[in-house]
Amino acid sequence: MINVQVRVTKRNEDDKNALDRALKRLKSKLDNEGVMDTVRAKRQFENPKQKRERKARLAAIKQKKKKQALLSKNTHSSNEI
Repeated sequence: MINVQVRVTKRNEDDKNALDRALKRLKSKLDNEGVMDTVRAKRQFENPKQKRERKARLAAIKQKKKKQALLSKNTHSSNEI
């Protein structure tokens, strides 16, 4: 479980922007670690068809990222020649 405490004593534009950036960073980290997916899945019952569709979506995303990483690796190696 992740414990997060945010305290803002004085609100000016810089603090507000810093808080927004911190929340955005936290949200992206939680998404990357799969915490939000787990929370959403546990929030209500997921029938087997929904579970299969969700896993297929995640597999497609994972495969796309892997393909992009491979393409960028090949692009970088061809630039070195």
